[in-house]
Amino acid sequence: MKIAIFGVNLESMTTAHRSLDDDPSNIITVYTEDAEAGFSENPLEGIVLKDYLQTISKDWYGTIPKSVDYDNASSTSSSWLVKSMSIRLAERGANFLLHTRILEIHEEQQEIHFRGGGQEPSGVHRYDELYDFRS
Repeated sequence: MKIAIFGVNLESMTTAHRSLDDDPSNIITVYTEDAEAGFSENPLEGIVLKDYLQTISKDWYGTIPKSVDYDNASSTSSSWLVKSMSIRLAERGANFLLHTRILEIHEEQQEIHFRGGGQEPSGVHRYDELYDFRS
């Protein structure tokens, strides 16, 4: 199944990982206007990292710098966790289209028209499921 995810945040990364846990053959593509996963121009909501880590699988994230505050709510903790979850998601085979703007969505044809600045500068992708986590 081809799954399209718009936006990079804790909710979108959780959805992507759950989808791969449910069916490792799913093809995940994440589209974001951000230049880097996890470090958006719009700061993420703060979390208490040690509490949040107890709610997700350890297989969903990798290394988080020791300098990140695990005990107090901060957007830096959210950013690093999203970054770590994104890296792990890419290791699991997900595709990330950074610096990518969605031009049009044809729901009947299940097509996404996009323009980006990354590895795939523009095109049309078909999808089976679409999740929109853009704010």
